[in-house]
Amino acid sequence: MPKSIASSGTQRDLRIDFFRGLALLFIFVDHVPDNALASFTLRNFGFADAAEVFVLLAGFSAFLAYGRTFESEGFKAGFSRVVDRVRDIYLWHLALLVICGIGLTFAAVYFGNFAYAKNIGVHVFSEDPARSTVLAALLVNQPNSLNILPLYIVLLLFWLPFVLWLLPRNPWQALVLSLGLWAAANLLSANLPSMQHPKGWVFNPFAWQLLITVGAMTAYFYRKGEVPYSRGLVWTAVAYLTFAFLYVAPWTQIPGLEQARLFAPDMLGNMDKTYLSMWRLANVMALGYLTLILLSPQSTWLTRPLARGIAQCGRHSLEIFCLGTVLSFVGWIILVEAGYGLALQILVNLFGIGILLGMAWLLASRSHGTDWAFAQSLRRWVGERSSGSSQLPASLARS
Repeated sequence: MPKSIASSGTQRDLRIDFFRGLALLFIFVDHVPDNALASFTLRNFGFADAAEVFVLLAGFSAFLAYGRTFESEGFKAGFSRVVDRVRDIYLWHLALLVICGIGLTFAAVYFGNFAYAKNIGVHVFSEDPARSTVLAALLVNQPNSLNILPLYIVLLLFWLPFVLWLLPRNPWQALVLSLGLWAAANLLSANLPSMQHPKGWVFNPFAWQLLITVGAMTAYFYRKGEVPYSRGLVWTAVAYLTFAFLYVAPWTQIPGLEQARLFAPDMLGNMDKTYLSMWRLANVMALGYLTLILLSPQSTWLTRPLARGIAQCGRHSLEIFCLGTVLSFVGWIILVEAGYGLALQILVNLFGIGILLGMAWLLASRSHGTDWAFAQSLRRWVGERSSGSSQLPASLARS
């Protein structure tokens, strides 16, 4: 039987940052159109992909970050902290829209290839700038590959605070309400309006809220040490993931094996991503359960250089996601203009991942430097106060 999975006190759970960072790297690779290396990301080995992993971890980490505030200080204090985070995400989303809109439009004009703007959907800003800008600010205009941050904004602002408040009071009620909303969205095809997608948001908040709820609920029971180890659940999860692997049959991407399937590709029907198909949900939940049960939060391999680099990406997920989105468009343009040779594709992927890891390292260094300077200022202030001076240093006054 594995070691107890109760929360490890003040120690940071290294698994969260690592797998969130890995999901970000997969998202970058997946977002480069016609990228050969995308054949090796998570979406090729099961029903779910990196987006589901990222949203599940968002719910898990959100509870760890804000849950105690909701419990000890009340809904108003907790909601205020969440709003601060939503504001940051919203501003980054608008900045990303501006950068990608200008960059892709310039590339379309410079290279004479309108697909750079139209395939992503930023062409609407030049065709109808006023309306497109207003609807973008309202999160109704969502170009392709720029639609996951709006999901975060809506879920964090209108759903997650309610879940975090309800979990300590009645966690099962939170799950039932979330399941009900997910089921209603699927049965009624309920979605929010989208300027560019007639059927609504690509990531339907009414459906995807279930994933962030499951993540938060798991963190709630995990912190209490009540995530059960069950040999039956472990083998059920393993069996399901094995079935998913055999069903998607990744080996069919190898020339000559295209028809070597064990199951008909339409046997399970449409595994809709917009409405978070149960097949996809169960896939990511099985992965999450096995990770909690079988991997220690402080595993030695998570402290090795490469794992730490990937974890830094996860720790600075907003900045890395935005940079990765920009780099995926840059990589796409390079490959279209220079040719989709395998060597160049590998180079583009390695260069992009290298930039993301380097930026994560810089962000981590900046954070450590700020924390060290704060600590030094605090020590000096304590020393001065003990000697009679009580004036707060400027560096602390600004904090």
